[in-house]
Amino acid sequence: MTLTKSPTLLRDIKAANQKWFSRGNKRFFGDVSYKAYYGKKTGKAYLVRSTYAWSDMFDRPKVLHYRINNINQDTLEIEPLIDQVFNSIFEVKAWLRDS
Repeated sequence: MTLTKSPTLLRDIKAANQKWFSRGNKRFFGDVSYKAYYGKKTGKAYLVRSTYAWSDMFDRPKVLHYRINNINQDTLEIEPLIDQVFNSIFEVKAWLRDS
């Protein structure tokens, strides 16, 4: 299976988690954009978020970074974040190739 971005998957995830993608929730968490990908090795779906997510706490500058949420493969519900924080989409894609 190849590493693929899926606009259809993202639409399905948004439909299954409508409150999660609300404007207020996006603003609260500092999210900029969302993408959905399948992992190359497992074929498992993931939600990739570009976000500022409280990076400006304690008077630090805002820093755009990337976070990945697991997606429940049956219900498409968004599950908790993985622990790793990524500095670029290239790092995300490298992680996805190994997942």
